[in-house]
Amino acid sequence: MKVLPRLHKAVLLNSALGVVLIAAVGGAYAVVATSDSDTPRRTDTRTAAVSTGKVQATVAGAGLLASPSDAGVNFTTGGQLTRVEVKPGDKVTKGQLLAKVDDKTAREAVTQAKTALAAAKANLASVQAGQPASPPATPSTNPSGKSSAPASPTPKPAPTPPVSPTPTPSATTTPTPTPKSLTGAAAELSLDEGSAVRMEPIAHTAVDPNLLIQAQAQVAQAQSTLDAAQRALEGTVLTAPVDGTVASVGATVGQSVIGTTYASGAGTPPGAPAPAASNAPAPGGTSAAPSGFIVLTNPTGMQVKANVSEADALRLKPGQAASVTLTAQSTTTLNAKVLSVGTLAVNGPAGSGAAGQYPVTLDIMGPTTDLHTGQGVSVQIVAGEASDALFVPTAALSGSGAKRTVTVVAADGTAHSAQVTVGVESDTNTQITSGLTQGQKVRITTVAP
Repeated sequence: MKVLPRLHKAVLLNSALGVVLIAAVGGAYAVVATSDSDTPRRTDTRTAAVSTGKVQATVAGAGLLASPSDAGVNFTTGGQLTRVEVKPGDKVTKGQLLAKVDDKTAREAVTQAKTALAAAKANLASVQAGQPASPPATPSTNPSGKSSAPASPTPKPAPTPPVSPTPTPSATTTPTPTPKSLTGAAAELSLDEGSAVRMEPIAHTAVDPNLLIQAQAQVAQAQSTLDAAQRALEGTVLTAPVDGTVASVGATVGQSVIGTTYASGAGTPPGAPAPAASNAPAPGGTSAAPSGFIVLTNPTGMQVKANVSEADALRLKPGQAASVTLTAQSTTTLNAKVLSVGTLAVNGPAGSGAAGQYPVTLDIMGPTTDLHTGQGVSVQIVAGEASDALFVPTAALSGSGAKRTVTVVAADGTAHSAQVTVGVESDTNTQITSGLTQGQKVRITTVAP
């Protein structure tokens, strides 16, 4: 019975010690937290002199090499491949035969189209000749109604007297003039002794305008069909559109070509989907090599297709100089210039939260023989440049826009704020167009992490 009071005292003592310990830990945490939040971050201050020199603003980007002379060529008429004349690595010239497909069906279509056109033209000629407007006219009648009666009596020509040494006047035969026929009619004359001149008009002809329109439309349609058939026949032959090097060949003899793509093999069933084209966009939105049944590459006129941020794109314009470095050969740098700057973002659509990138095309200046389409590159474009310019470190400036603020440090160590106007701005230095003079010192304050 006396053990319970001792146990009770032990429990109370332990509880009191626990409360004290918790309070101590909480107080220590509060002190440390307060101390950390109240401690100011360390700042470093230094001065820099206002100097004179060259200030260059650049825009960086990345992209791929591509040539406007590259070409991906495809058949325009489907069929089974009968000839493939090239392989990857072959040099070809413009107009050179690359491949052919079976043209039997295409030739038959041309023959049928020619026959249909000839028939349509013959029909048009028949319609243009016209149809009889009325039955053929019967011989003319005299006023008394008797058939073939003479229209008017014609005297019989007098006989010519015998020729004598001394000619004497004699009666001459005067030809009876042929009456004028109606427009579009012909007259048949019959001059028999004792008979009258008779006219037998031939029936008029006329063209049915409706039939004429139909016949002309048939000819036009037949000609269009023939033109399409001839193009289809020409589409069975594939030739090189430009000089270049064969980069890839999509199929071999015996495989089937479907339209402007090809089947994956000779055993592909009709209607089976063809392989996907290899023109998927490369990282960054730039385009890789062209796609086609046969791809030709040509380093002539090599270009760079790169992307830059929206802010940088606003600083670029055609003609600006640039340097291009091959990703796989960092020691190789090429000179280039901006050809065009796109105004439509290639990625980062509205609502996606991603920053938009804008396409920039640059022309490579100098030899391009050893370059290949699809090589990765990095670019540095000169967006602005000022020579013999007054400048300060960009870190010394505060604010934005053309008007900025700097802290000027006098010789006696006193400091005052001054407003300056800036020009060309790079990542390290910024041109000062007004507000400072050479030799002045400005303060640069950096906050330690």
